[in-house]
Parts: sequence; structure tokens; C-alpha cells
Amino acid sequence: MEKSNLLDRLTAASDKISANKYLQGISQGVMTALPFIIVGAFGSLFLGLPIQPWQDFIAATGLSGCLNMAVNATTNMLGVIITYTATRCFAEKFEVDCKIIGFFGVMFYLTLLPSAATEDGTAYLAYDYLGTKGMLLGLLLALVTVKMYKFITDKNITIKMPEGTPPFVANSFVALIPAFLIMLVAIIVRLIFSLTPFGSAFDLIYVVLQTPLNALVGNNIWSEAIIMAISNLVFAFGIHPGFITGLLAPILFGLDGMNQAAYAAGEAIPNTIGMAFNYITTIAVVYPAMAIPLLVLCKSKQLKTVGKISVAPAFFGISEPLVFGLPVVFNPVMMIPWIFVPSINMILGYFAMSSGLVAKCIGVTVFNVPMVFTGLMNGSISIAVMEVVLFLLDCLMFAPFILAQDRKCLKEEQEAAKSE
Repeated sequence: MEKSNLLDRLTAASDKISANKYLQGISQGVMTALPFIIVGAFGSLFLGLPIQPWQDFIAATGLSGCLNMAVNATTNMLGVIITYTATRCFAEKFEVDCKIIGFFGVMFYLTLLPSAATEDGTAYLAYDYLGTKGMLLGLLLALVTVKMYKFITDKNITIKMPEGTPPFVANSFVALIPAFLIMLVAIIVRLIFSLTPFGSAFDLIYVVLQTPLNALVGNNIWSEAIIMAISNLVFAFGIHPGFITGLLAPILFGLDGMNQAAYAAGEAIPNTIGMAFNYITTIAVVYPAMAIPLLVLCKSKQLKTVGKISVAPAFFGISEPLVFGLPVVFNPVMMIPWIFVPSINMILGYFAMSSGLVAKCIGVTVFNVPMVFTGLMNGSISIAVMEVVLFLLDCLMFAPFILAQDRKCLKEEQEAAKSE
């Protein structure tokens, strides 16, 4: 009874957290921008391939400039893109009906951007804060924009058009006063920050918040390994850990964006950790390493069937047949490797890359792609080799626990056969 009550409370707490509008807005806002992230990643990959004939070809044909602009239009604009998608997602969560509200968020964002000037005085916007360095502030501005719009319209501080006015015209005038007030607030905020030592809101957020978060979560393997273990522990109790990964996604995608930009520019990869690193060292190798022993070693009908069903999805990053077929959920035997093996992989992968034994990921985050391919897409055959090594090691770590589960299932099947 106590165990049941505890699980009920944990499940209720998880449901409450997962249903939180703020967390949903952040998570869905980032994931909505995933197509831009993937396209930009491939642009960086093709631009920075260290193959001299290819580099000569794209330089001679002008393709390098086109690829560079493709990266600029995606990866180096992620701050703007995610501000737009997050504003739309927050608006949906807070029931704000305005089709152009995403552009209000972008307007707020661009108004706060620090500007630079050439020697002749021509002003321009640098890509510094248009990309991943501006993502955290962009998420904050998206929320502020939606809250302001909702407050203004709920107070009926809008222009009312006569009856019979076409809806698209009426809606444009409804949004007019909120747009003016949002811009006014943006101008005031910009002016205030221009009087501080930081110079802009972007510099403040990046120095005070984003840099420490990157150091604590994004560039700290121990905190990453602990968070991974906690996520898998939560999942093992039947609670989806999406609320955890949703909070980490902006940081991890931001680190990948820095790596892509460095790779495209022919510079050293700055970050070991990122979303690509996380996927390569966990999902890409762990799920297949669970499925193969089931298929090869098990004797019970139940687990052999689970192995047959789960092996193909496992290589494409789908875990449900394993999680619920073994099962992993509420299974004290399988919980142990499920919780600790991914964290062990991350630690081993981190030190292999930090030591120079394996190349760092260039930040190409493509989900549901089999191992080896994920390594090759991240710029090095050494990453693909590391994936195979981790896969084999994981098979060895999972095997004793799977065999223990198999003995239990086989015994139950034999007893059921005798009783028939």
C-alpha cells in the first residue's frame, strides 16, 4: 500500500510538472525549431568536410558561399527562430488568439539586439546573438510577449472595428495597440540596458545566466551523467522524463550550434557535450545493446518474442517495445542497467573525446538514425568506431540482467505448462 501510494504521488507530481504551461512552451518551442536545427547541421557538415578535393570543388564553384549562407539562415539564426516558435507555443498554451504573435516576439528580440558599425558608420546586426547565444533570452522574451499581449487584450485595450469588418482586418487592428505597447517596452528595456556596464540584455543574460548554465550542465560530464541517471530512474517508475529533457534542450542544442559554427569555419570544436553527444552515447547504442541479447541469448518465449519485435525499432531509437516488453518499468532487475549504463557511456565517451582519442561531435543532431551513421554524420569515423565499442560493452553489461530476467520468465512458463 505504501509503495502504491508513493508511486501514485510520484506519477501525480510528474503529470503536474509535465502539464506545466511554461515548461511545455519551452520544450515545444525548441522542438518545433528542430527542422531548422537539422538543416543547419547538414549545412555545417557539408561546408566543413575535411576532404581537400571537396573543399577545392565548393570553393571553385562558389558552393561554399551558398552553404555558408544556408548555415547563417538556420543555425546562426536559431535565436530568432526559436523566439518565434516559442512565442507561438506559449500563445497556444495561454489561449492567446493572434496569428502574428510570433512576429511580435521576434520584434521584441530584434529591438534588444546590440548593433555594430563599420568604419564608415554603417550600422549592422552581427550574427553573435542572432544564433544560439541568444536562445535563452529569446525564450524569456517569447513568454513576456505572450503575457503582455494577453494582459492587454483581456483588459480590452484594443481598437474595436465596426460590425461587418472582415475578420482579417479586425484582427489586425486588435493587435495594433498590443504591438505598440510591446515595442514601447522593448525600447525602454533597450535604453535601460544601454546605460549599464553590460550594454545590452543579451550580454547580461549570456554572462550571468547562459555561461554558468553551460558550465554547470552543458560542459560538466558529472552533472550530465547524474541528470541522465535521474531521467532513466524516473522513466523506470513509469513517469516520462520529457519535462527534464525539455529544460535541457535549449542548452544542449546551443552547444551543438557552437560546434557547427566552428566546424563550418574550420576551427577547433569547442564543446564535447551537446545533444548530438547525448544521443550518440545513449539512445543510439543503448537500445540496440538491450535488444540483441534478448534475441540471441534468451530461451523464454516471452523474451525471445520481445527481442524479435524490438530489435529493428531499437536501432532507430525507439524504446517502447523494450521498456514495456521486458519490462523495464517497475522491474527491479532491469532498472539497474537501465539507470546506470547510459551514464557510464556518457562518461566513457566524454573522456575518449576529451583525450583526443575520438573526435568531438560537430553537432549534427539527427534523431532515430542508427549508430555508426550518427557517428559518421558527426564528422569522424572514430565516433562511429566508439559507438560500436560502446554497443559491445553495453551488450556485456546488459546480458547478466537480461539472462536473470530470462530465467525468471522461463521458470514461469514451465510452471504454467505444468499446470495446464
